[in-house]
This record gives sequence, structure tokens and C-alpha cells, in this order.
Amino acid sequence: MRLSPVVLALLPGLAASSAYAAVYQVQELPQVSTTRSQFGAALNDNGDIVGNGSVIYNFPVDVSRLDFEDTTLTSALSAEAIEQIKLGNVTASSLSILVNYLSAKAADFEIQRYSDVQALNLSTGAPIRIREQAAVPTNREYVYDINNSGNAIAAATTPFTLQSFTPAATEEVPSPETVELWVPDLGYIKSYVVNGNSVIPLPIPFEELGGGFANAAKISETNYIAGSGSVSMPDTIKESIEKNCIGEKSPVNLCYYSASGSAYVERALVWKMNESAQISAPVEYGFLGPYVEDTNEAGYVSRALSVNDSGIAVGVSTYTDAERQVSQNHATIFAEGEVSAIVDPLEWDVSAASDINNENIVVGLANKRFNGIARNRMFIFDYNTKTVTYPNGFFSTSGTTPSAINENNMIVGAAEVVPEDGTTRRQVAFLYNMEDQSMTDLNTLLPCGAEFTLVEAKDINNNNEIIANAIYSVEQRDAKGDVVKDSAGNPVMENVSRAVKLIPIPNGTIDSCNVQEDITYERKGGSMGWFSLLLLPILLLRRRQS
Repeated sequence: MRLSPVVLALLPGLAASSAYAAVYQVQELPQVSTTRSQFGAALNDNGDIVGNGSVIYNFPVDVSRLDFEDTTLTSALSAEAIEQIKLGNVTASSLSILVNYLSAKAADFEIQRYSDVQALNLSTGAPIRIREQAAVPTNREYVYDINNSGNAIAAATTPFTLQSFTPAATEEVPSPETVELWVPDLGYIKSYVVNGNSVIPLPIPFEELGGGFANAAKISETNYIAGSGSVSMPDTIKESIEKNCIGEKSPVNLCYYSASGSAYVERALVWKMNESAQISAPVEYGFLGPYVEDTNEAGYVSRALSVNDSGIAVGVSTYTDAERQVSQNHATIFAEGEVSAIVDPLEWDVSAASDINNENIVVGLANKRFNGIARNRMFIFDYNTKTVTYPNGFFSTSGTTPSAINENNMIVGAAEVVPEDGTTRRQVAFLYNMEDQSMTDLNTLLPCGAEFTLVEAKDINNNNEIIANAIYSVEQRDAKGDVVKDSAGNPVMENVSRAVKLIPIPNGTIDSCNVQEDITYERKGGSMGWFSLLLLPILLLRRRQS
């Protein structure tokens, strides 16, 4: 998973905001030298920050195991470069080609596994090791949330180990050769509570035929944990896997990995960790709408994405119109064993709830077409009164994706704005105050001269401190992490993502700075991809990854 990759897609259209202010000051975070980009995920009231990095510099490729007769390599590397690689002399350009080769060969389990993400403690800049024990990573690991007790929620795909395997003899191949394959551990996604050196796995309800999966997203101050996981598998798929995965053609675990990943029935789960750091079996929730007869049960999904201190969870689940047999994911409340909708599924095409605070105020997005273009609209749902409102955002059709709400009813996320002279919408981080219903571009609350653009705010704690992701222009680095220079010896610049911590300035006021480009908050053309900021980390983990 590359956290919030939509940020990178927006790079060409980003520009600095025209007005800055001294309402928030920027706290420098420790430099992370191991990855190209870093993305903040969450912060607690103590200021602890967690997130993730993408594109690992100097990834250790085992050149002794490469097949240099593979046309993919011979077409990309010169004969001289290949000979140098065999001798252990790997240049940055050659390493880039080798890494791309590993990534493209993910379905070939004779090829070394490649990882392009890294879980990070952004308060210290240090990597967080979760599931992988090998020095060279073979899986992907992420951290999503952290509470005031320092309990962080992390998820990791399965790690692989290199093993010898001899297929069963057949009439066609009576003496099969032994091969070395990268074989996965059971449980193709597992989630954990991480605190220092303590890494505690969350129980998985259904672990048959591959180990199942658990994908947690949030943890409350009372240690309720919101997520989803495997709860069963359709009988027909079970029978097929049991019949085929017997270790004759491939290792059993590899067969499970290839066959069962998308076959599990996924349901919203809420775990609870007690004071002794023991995690209970989760409460399982169903989905919205009726089950349509003669359809695949695995096609009906529910996921809890956040939970408050009372154990009320929110997220998404499949809504089915049995009459028309149309199903979509919609914003859902999971509470006291019941599943209930937040928005009208007949009015909106899709929706999702992203967060809930202890006042039972829920924020999320609802999506439908405005003037022929699908756009997000932020909603605020009061679970106590069962009322829902839809703030306009910066303008009536501004695509708006909320990420988090704190106990002060301050909401942060990402929304669209439009430059005065442009027609392409741009994404900025926003702060919404429920008390006065004000919607503010966070870039306008920073001191003058900020050398970045805030494109999404991911979390806000109860001190109103914010963790946001910004686009910086920095010196480009090659696959080994060394600065790239042009023919004149000058550093080449590139745009990357960095996490930024914003701290409120007491009695701070907005100041006007030198204007370079006006940004207006009115209707124009263009679009922001829906759902990408909110759910992409969760959804990407459901794909089978090496």
C-alpha cells in the first residue's frame, strides 16, 4: 500500500496558497532517510505521530538469484551492466531496473519478494517492525492509528521465506526437479496492537485454508479496535481449495495464498483489549440490505473504520436493493450488535463513515453525480438524534473527504479548490469547525513563506494539533538515495510527500502575505477521485500482495 497515492497524482497541479497566517505553527519532524515519501496517519494528545513511507531507498536485491537470461532484464540492461551486477557493482540506474523487475515479477514465486512501504514512528523518524523478522523485507507493513496510551494499530501482509519444493511425480514428469520458492506464512493480512517492543496480534475469527485475515484501522482511548476480517468461506470454494491444495503442484501455503485471498467472507469486527493487554474475540457485524438469493456471500462486505470509547463503530457495508439486485457500499453504524445506515442509499451512489467522536458525532462522505461528475460531499451525522447534515465545503460541488473529528467537533480532511485563473480543481487540507460552520483551507492558517502545500489533513487531536501531508519540492534522489544532478552539476528537484505537524498559536490571527496566485472557492471544472483518501489503505491491503 502506498498511503494516499492520490497525492502524487495531484503533483502537477499543486501550487502554494496565496495567503498564509500565524494561526498554526509548523513543527519540524525528524528526517526519514530510508524512504522517498512519508505520509502521516495519526497523532495522539501526547504528540506521538505514526505514519508510513513509500519507495524504500537502496533496497537490497539478491543479485545471485537473478535470472540474467530473462528478456525483461536483458532488454533493460546492457551486457556490460549485467556483468558488473554479477560482480556486485550495482549502480543506482541498474538498481532501479532491478527493483522494477522484482515488482513486475510479483506473481512469480521463484523471484525475490519486493517491498515498497515501511511503517514509521514519525515522532522519532524510526521504522516500526511489525511482522517481518528477516533483515530484507518480503511483505508490506503499515501503521494506521495511535491512542494516548501509546497503543498503535498496525497491519501487515504475509512475510515469505525461501523454501525447497519438489512437485509430485506424474506420468508426464516422472522425475520433477526441486525448485526454490518464496512461500508465505499463513494469514495473508494480520493486524496488531504495537506499543514499544510489544506486538500483540488480533484474533482472526476464521483461519481455515490460509490463515484468514484481520485488517484493523482505529483504536479508541478505551482500547476498542475497529476493523474487519475473515469470518467464513463459501462451501463451494472451501471444497475446491481442499481438493486442489494438497501439496502436489505447489506448497500448500502458496496454494492457499493464491486461492483464498478474495474467497473469505469479510465482516466488520470490533475487538477489545483489556488492561492486561489481552485482546478478546471480536464482535462480528453484518451488512446493510438483504442477501440476494443465489449470489456469492463473499460479495457482501462490511468494514469498521473507526470506533469511540463506548464501542460504537462506523464504517461501510454493502447495501443491497433486493428488488433491482443492485449493491453498493454505504456509510454504516455498528452498535450493540445492530447495523444501520447513515445516509439514504437511494439518494447517494456510495458513502462511507470515516470517524466518530465520544459525543457520537460521525463524519464521512457521500458520493453522487453533480452536473454529470461524481463528487464527494461531506456529511455530519449525530447518532444521538439520528440527524444528518451535508455542509457545502468550499463551494457547493467541492469534492470533500473528511478524515477525522476530535472531541472539540473540529473536522479535518481534504477538499477541492480552484485557482482564480484555472479550470482544474486542486486539493488542499481543510479544517471545519462545527460550532460556527466555518470551512478553512489550512494553508491560509500557516506563517508566511511556507515552502510546501498542505494537500490532506489526516488527524486532529484534542489539543487541535493536526497531522497533515504536504507536497515539498526537494532534491531528487536515485534508487540508492543519492542526490541526482543535471549535466551542469545542479541538483534536480522533485515533488514528494512529507508529514507535517501543525500546532495552534494562542490568539493567532490570519496575516496577509505577498500574493502570487489567487485561489477561489467557487464552482469550476475538474474532479477529485472519490474515496481514495479515506479507504485506499484499507482496500489495497485486500489485494494479494507480496
